[in-house]
Amino acid sequence: MIDRQSFAYENGKDGMRVLRCYGISGRVVVPRELEGLPVTELADYAFAESQEAELGHASGLPCICGAALEELCLPDTIKRLGRYVFYNCTQFHSLSCYSNIAFMGAGGFTGCGNLAYLAMHQKEGVSCLRELLQELKQAVVVDCYWEQPQMQGVSKVNLEGQPFCRLVYPEFYEEAVENTPARIISTQTHGMGIQYRNTFRNTQIVFSEYDKLFETGKYNMDFTTMAEMSVARLSFPYGLSEASRQAYASWLRGHIKGVAEYFLEQGSKESLGWLAESFVGTREELEILVQAANQMEHTEQLSALLDTMHRRFPGKRKRFTL
Repeated sequence: MIDRQSFAYENGKDGMRVLRCYGISGRVVVPRELEGLPVTELADYAFAESQEAELGHASGLPCICGAALEELCLPDTIKRLGRYVFYNCTQFHSLSCYSNIAFMGAGGFTGCGNLAYLAMHQKEGVSCLRELLQELKQAVVVDCYWEQPQMQGVSKVNLEGQPFCRLVYPEFYEEAVENTPARIISTQTHGMGIQYRNTFRNTQIVFSEYDKLFETGKYNMDFTTMAEMSVARLSFPYGLSEASRQAYASWLRGHIKGVAEYFLEQGSKESLGWLAESFVGTREELEILVQAANQMEHTEQLSALLDTMHRRFPGKRKRFTL
């Protein structure tokens, strides 16, 4: 079943400008064209919680704005995001867009503290990824998809809808500090998130600089960020040097029990499955995952892990109550 959606729009400078969206689902897919013209812009406050003069709409559908917006997929025709376009979209958690967005208005992501996943479709030329990440102070997982005619070391045939890399950007926060004698207020930034967001050159990700921060991160990032980052880089290793691979793998092996428990708590079948199928190299390591699932009474995952163990390391079988 396709969710019914309708858009209020107007002619912009280079195509159609979306003013509002209406529908019954929190997942919005903006079309590439409206009335035969490309959709190139989201207007100021297009998905914001409220507008000064709310538009009337003949569809009879409720407005998808504020807390009603959960996921958004933008086409590659979108070049501009207006001011405060997602203001107070408190349940907005997933954005899919293309790297050729050329303009982002002020305050676009104000109040979007739950936006934690970004699917970035990378095209040739200038990328908006860094600018977008600078707007998001919370931890963000970014899946990068191949949209370029050629990319060194990546086979389009082998990707088939899979990201060529997955990157975790930690949170950061800004603090206003007043120098009373000088009557000056300065902004101080805390957290490694800002350092990770600065690992770009000419708007492109510099993977070596990103990975180099991991050593410092061991002492400055929380356990869950370290776990997600390690699994992300090892399972989608584009641009990963052998030294960095060993650094991520060494940390992961040293914390395998805690990592397994974390992904079990999160219900992350993908990450747990990768650990069992592709990362652990011995029966003893896989038994740690099995024991964690058993102790935490995750029956489905325990069954899957036992099947993996019997396939990868056939031999003596341990009994677990399912």
